[in-house]
Amino acid sequence: MALLRRGLSLTAVACGLALGAPSVAMADASFHHDFGAANARGATMTVVRSHVDEDGGVTYEYVTYTATDKGATVDRTSSAAE
Repeated sequence: MALLRRGLSLTAVACGLALGAPSVAMADASFHHDFGAANARGATMTVVRSHVDEDGGVTYEYVTYTATDKGATVDRTSSAAE
């Protein structure tokens, strides 16, 4: 009888996990990181962002801003999939 009760409990837990997994997968997920540095010759800042929305759309962006005595630049890489 204890073996049957243990088996039913394990089955109930497994079914709960299987039914709950899709709701976890539908949540938004994001990542953001930035870094900056400056010295007497100039400054730089890099920002990385990625996002996955609940509909499966994905965006990614990597941007570096640089400023020196010769001028300023922006280097940007971005992509998206829907």
